[in-house]
Formats: sequence, structure tokens, C-alpha cells
Amino acid sequence: MKLAVLSRQPALYANRRLQQAAAARGAALVIADPLHADADDACFEGVDAVIPRFTPRWQAAGGRLLAGLAARGLVSVNGAPALALARDRVRSTARFLGAGLPIPETRRPDGMPDAAWLAALPFGFPMVLKRDDSAQGDGVLLLPDAATALARMAELACKGVGFQLQEYIAEAAGSDLRLFVLGGEVIAAMRRIAAPGEFRANVHLGARAEAYAPSKDETTLAIKAVAALGLDLGGVDILRTGHGPLLLEVNACPGFEALEAATGCDIAGKLLDFLASRILPQNGASDNQNIRGN
Repeated sequence: MKLAVLSRQPALYANRRLQQAAAARGAALVIADPLHADADDACFEGVDAVIPRFTPRWQAAGGRLLAGLAARGLVSVNGAPALALARDRVRSTARFLGAGLPIPETRRPDGMPDAAWLAALPFGFPMVLKRDDSAQGDGVLLLPDAATALARMAELACKGVGFQLQEYIAEAAGSDLRLFVLGGEVIAAMRRIAAPGEFRANVHLGARAEAYAPSKDETTLAIKAVAALGLDLGGVDILRTGHGPLLLEVNACPGFEALEAATGCDIAGKLLDFLASRILPQNGASDNQNIRGN
């Protein structure tokens, strides 16, 4: 078996773990830069399955490459249309609402908003601003007042960067849940607690992580959120509130260093075994035994 990971940073933890898991299963694995690779490149010769691991910044080029590989019949853990949908905040939010999933109050301005538009929002200050290209907490800001909000929004508008405003859930107290969904199941979960003075519970920003046993409602919400976007895999961020869980977002290319460390779950191995089950109907059981290590 041969697998391809689409990533610009081969040395990342997830990529190294995928290489280790592939080697343990007797599978070959190549890492291709989505910004420079083409679906017809020699590195993809003999490849059976693809794992997209590129950030939203490279969505245009990565999405084209992923679609080109799919046209050649390669299996992907997340298809190009679903990946694009997950990274489109407008369309993904609409999908969540259409599926009846609980999310914090969210609004997206049409043009440059003014103080009157802010005052008419169904939530007050502080409020959260999320850039469309935000990742790992970068591009997510807590706006304390209207003056700060207007200044920040003006800066983004001048740069042509899209954003949305969201209700700040104070009772979450700087913590959230990350549930890792694969193949319609939650295979691991952790609780993240923000660093002192920080409202974002991202490990890259100093949050600590601990293993977590999600409730039935939290598990159901995570699975439904991933399904609403048509994804096979998703890292689902959830806030706990007194009125039940609230969906924050779904990461279609989630990292799993902190999750593996906190839970001991072999995420990389489970991901490759999932791909093996998807390739089975195409390539036959004998090849899949190689990737599974049976």
C-alpha cells in the first residue's frame, strides 16, 4: 500500500506519526507539498489514498490538488468539497444551523459595520471576532468594547480579510472540549484549559490538555457536526454550558499531538486503519492486510 500526505511541513508531529504508523503496517508514505505538486506527478504513482494536512491558508492550491487526485480514483480521508465547505465559515455555519445544531449567536457584517450595527446585535461586549483564516487560535480576538471592535474591523476590511462576530460564552471560563471524530465515531476526546489571562483554549497558546469522557449529548453533537459537513474526520470544538453543549467549530485537518499525549489513543494508527477499510473494496483484502499489519 502507498499513501500520500498533502502538507507543506513534513516535520510536523502529525506527519511524523503518520509515517511511523505506515511503517508499522508495511505501507509506503510520501509527503507532497500542495503548493507545488500536481496530480500527475511521479510521487503519486501507485498511491492508493490521500490524507490532506494543509492549513486553510493553502486551501485553494491544496483543494485543487486533492480534487485532481480524487479524479484519478484515489481515496481521501476528507474529500475536496467537504474540506472546502468546512473552511467556509458562512456555508459551514449555515449547515450547522440547517441541521439544528446549537451554536453561539453569530453574525457576519455585510460591508463595514458601524456603531449602530454593533448595538443591534443580539449579544453584547465582550464579543469574539474570528477571522476567516484563523487557525490554532491565531486570528481569534476578544473585543471588549465598540471602539476596539470598530478599529479591528476597519483594519480587516482594509486588508480584504473576512470575519464574523460571535457571542462570548463567559461561563465556559476559558475551557473547551476537543472531540476527534473518525468514521462516524468519537475515538478520543480531551478538555483544554486556557493559560492564565487567556480566553482561547488552544494548546499552541499555552493551554493544558487532559483526557475527557464526553457525555452522550456532546458525543452526538460532535458526530452530527462532522456529518453536516460531509467529513470523514473532524476535530470538533465544543463549549460546555448550563444549557447544554454548544458547537464552536469543526477542524477538517486537526492536529493530534496533544490528544495522543493526553489520552494515549493511537490516532495515527486508527486513521490509517480507517483508510484501509475505505480502500478495501477497490484493492482487495490482501493489500489491506498489509496496511493494517495483520
